[in-house]
Amino acid sequence: MQQNKRKFNIRYIPLYVLYAAACILFFVKLVNIQITGTDRYVKTMSMTHEREVAVQSIRGEIYDRNGVPLATNEYSQTLQLDYSSLPADNGEKNATLASIVSVLDKCGREAETVLPMTGTYPHMEYDEEMMQTQLCKNRMYKFLIYHNIKSGLKCLDLYEEILKEYALLDEDGEHIYDTHTEDIIVRIRYSLDCTDFAPGNPYPLVSDIDLKTATAVLESGCKGVLIKKDCVRVYGVPGVGSNVIGRIGKIPADKMDEYLAKGYSYDATVGLNGAEAAFEDMLRGEDGVTVYVEDDYGNVLDSYVKKEPVPGRNIYLTIDIELQEAAEKALGSQIRKIVADARATGIADSGEKADSGALTVFSAKTGEVLALASYPTYDLTTFSEDYAELASNPAKPLFDRTVSGAYQPGSTFKLATAISGLMSKSITQFTCINDTGKYTYYDDYQPSCWLRSGHGELELVDAIGASCNYYFYETGRRTGIEEMNKYCRQLGLGEYTGIELPETKGILASPEYKESIGQRWSPGDTLQAAIGQSYNSFTPLQLSSYIAAAVNGGTRYKATLLLRSCNYSGSDVQENQPQVLGIVEMDETAQDCVKRGMKRSKELTTATKEYKFPIGTKTGTAQTSKTNNNAVLVAFAPYDDPEITLSCVIENGANGGNAAQPVLDTISYYFNLSKNGTRLPPRQTEQTPAE
Repeated sequence: MQQNKRKFNIRYIPLYVLYAAACILFFVKLVNIQITGTDRYVKTMSMTHEREVAVQSIRGEIYDRNGVPLATNEYSQTLQLDYSSLPADNGEKNATLASIVSVLDKCGREAETVLPMTGTYPHMEYDEEMMQTQLCKNRMYKFLIYHNIKSGLKCLDLYEEILKEYALLDEDGEHIYDTHTEDIIVRIRYSLDCTDFAPGNPYPLVSDIDLKTATAVLESGCKGVLIKKDCVRVYGVPGVGSNVIGRIGKIPADKMDEYLAKGYSYDATVGLNGAEAAFEDMLRGEDGVTVYVEDDYGNVLDSYVKKEPVPGRNIYLTIDIELQEAAEKALGSQIRKIVADARATGIADSGEKADSGALTVFSAKTGEVLALASYPTYDLTTFSEDYAELASNPAKPLFDRTVSGAYQPGSTFKLATAISGLMSKSITQFTCINDTGKYTYYDDYQPSCWLRSGHGELELVDAIGASCNYYFYETGRRTGIEEMNKYCRQLGLGEYTGIELPETKGILASPEYKESIGQRWSPGDTLQAAIGQSYNSFTPLQLSSYIAAAVNGGTRYKATLLLRSCNYSGSDVQENQPQVLGIVEMDETAQDCVKRGMKRSKELTTATKEYKFPIGTKTGTAQTSKTNNNAVLVAFAPYDDPEITLSCVIENGANGGNAAQPVLDTISYYFNLSKNGTRLPPRQTEQTPAE
């Protein structure tokens, strides 16, 4: 059978040629992409770059022990200039800033700058008030060095030098921009040059901008701008507990390296004092990171979240803000009354110089600090506006006297002398000492009792009640300074309380301390130390802590402001447990003598004897000069089962009795009592719980 053979059709040749050409074309293209075109694609890729921007975490909020908001968050937006995307060329940079200024003008906002000049070109003068500050001087010095401009120029001459440096004049020396725009450009660029403007440290150009302004700036296409969301603190009880809550702000220059090492950004907000600083590690959270992919023209091509921000923890303080407010009002009212009464009587040195003080409330059973009232105080909501006045006020309202002020304890120290005398067996509770008025044991030093005629024969409890100097001179001499100080240290005198705030350690009078200042201890020093004079000086919180250990049986608790913390959503609650710093070597007899002595003191003191609620008190009149005395008082309540201890110091308060009323008023508020200490019907309180 004959096979049919296919014959080659010449008409297919063009198709074969076309197919082969296509294959060759694709092959050449592939080679070009893979090999010869590599440089071009690398170049194209190099035209984009990534820029990381920190995303601020939500700062934890602060509440009092009952859930009342003390410092919560409100958010605002800040327009920032970004170093990496702002044009480096003078002309381009000026044009960019001019565009930003134009947008801000339309929105009715002004750039925030630090140039110390007033007026507009050519009528300009230095801002003398700004020029007097050290910060302004440092900035000016940095600017002049950076631009190699000599110092001492007149204001107009310096401004014209700046115009040249920033290329704001054309080749003919004519001004490129109108006077207003030129002035703002100069101010902005000066601010960038003399602050820490750098990659990772944007310059805050306008704070608290609204959505309209933010949108207008972004839609304008201006390079080098960022919109940052800022956290602003809102204070739930303005003007109360300011020294406890504390402030937030930018990182102080002297602590910048410390914070940077911890991973903070240059423009981070941190706690500056109070609980804000003490619990910074809990409150701060962890910042996130957003990455922006940009081309060489600063256009954002893409963005992604590299790290999600983690909110800080909320904290609940041991402070009862209503008790704090009551204590502050009582303290301030009493100081003003002391001054008014002294002026009305016209008696010299009777309290007319009283202008400051402190009052503390301390849990005798846990070490929790319930109130820290320092007078005068300030309002966190108006701190910035009031700062100049606050800083120059001779009464030092920014100084927290509760933990940083060290004061002679006066006769409140006699309780420690009594404990040391009892526990060292130098005396017993029944030891009777005859106060003849002048203590004559030593020939060369013979101090007198405050009652010059003497108290006659007294046992310990009555000696505490009468605050007999003579009795405690003798007790101190018998006990000796070393043995006396052994128990004082156990009680926490001259020791840190452990509170989370910066505190003064105070001074426990001793031979070692006197030698450290180049002097020798004498027997007379022991007598003075035994009644709370000599070099003894302690903080008001130390006094409350010391009394707590004396009346609770000898347990010295660590003072704390932290009740508990939780994450921002309210879960993962962590309670702060009481911590014991030490145990005082004292028995029930010593505790009983202290309590009965303070009860007797309360009954004998004019300012406290009519108070009905069962408490113990001890006054102290600490001499600070030949004409001035501080008023000091310590207390505990209630008598049978001490729950709280209190201390009050009024500078130049004349006598210890003058410190009584603020303490009584605070006890009355805490236990819901009348002014004279009788029970009141339960009060209706409306608490604001944390959300």
